[in-house]
Amino acid sequence: MSIRLPDVSYARLKGKTVPCRTIGGDFFDAIALTDTLCAVVADVSGKGVPAAIVAAMLQGIIHAQMLAGRPLTAIAGMVNEFLCSRATGKFATMVLLKLRTNGTAEYVNCGHIPPVLVNGTSVRRLEGSNLVVGLVRSAQYGSETCELGTGDRILIFTDGITEAENLQGEQFGDNGLESRTHLSSVESIFEHVSKFQGNLERTDDWTLFELLYRGGEPLVSPS
Repeated sequence: MSIRLPDVSYARLKGKTVPCRTIGGDFFDAIALTDTLCAVVADVSGKGVPAAIVAAMLQGIIHAQMLAGRPLTAIAGMVNEFLCSRATGKFATMVLLKLRTNGTAEYVNCGHIPPVLVNGTSVRRLEGSNLVVGLVRSAQYGSETCELGTGDRILIFTDGITEAENLQGEQFGDNGLESRTHLSSVESIFEHVSKFQGNLERTDDWTLFELLYRGGEPLVSPS
């Protein structure tokens, strides 16, 4: 699956989702606001049509809330309340991300695999997590921040990639992905995971989203 991602001067976005069935429960989205770029990557529990229906609802809710400029923590809380109150039987892991033109990135991780920050040859995970959305109605969500320099990349992926197995029953794993972050494109990483898995059938959706910070002007505080 591919969607049209925003084109902004200070960042480059790429993303790709490959469902294990015709449709799946993974999705990514992004929206550009004034001096801010917002993005989300989510993985709804289950597979196929039931997961895809819930994913479509969540994508619409999150997109509308980001467009309205709502805080990331408030969006996470709203999604959690929606899933819990509707008793859909579904929960989701997700990462909400907000990048400002000066390179400050804020993110809310709701039980998702930690994103990877690539700075030249250095790779580190962006730690800090909250509960998944859709399980505990009273859950509270907090955010973390990091500073990006020109050329830094953030990779957000779903567990379908890290849990992909080869013929020997070995999982690709977080380390397998981190060791491939030097590859030049999202497509290259997908190709490597496919080669690792060989002829085995996918058992989960694969999603990878990349944000590259190109550099931008410092934000000017109002006088």
